Amino acid sequence: MSESYWQRQFTWILKANLIIWALNALIFVILMITSFSVSNYFAKITLLETGLCFLVGGSFAFSGSASTGKANEQISKSSERWSIEKLKSREKKANRYLLLAGILFIECLIISLFGI
Repeated sequence: MSESYWQRQFTWILKANLIIWALNALIFVILMITSFSVSNYFAKITLLETGLCFLVGGSFAFSGSASTGKANEQISKSSERWSIEKLKSREKKANRYLLLAGILFIECLIISLFGI
């Protein structure tokens, strides 16, 4: 049985989210060892990661658009032409990061409510 598009997206987002939280825990431990003030650490760092994911997702989506594709053709004089398939593949890649950013933003709001 083959995986659907959304199942692949969900597993990728879950893996990325787990990696992000593992890195957050590592940074938190390092800050605790160095006795750095960590008040509201997780809310702030999650909001920063949310912004970075939105930025990456937006840049993937923008790089596949018709205007940037046509401009790239004119500037680099490449034989590679813009196509709707390239746009769709870039949007699929961007959707991963945008969904991850949305989930991280919701996590940030929940963490802020609890005051961690």
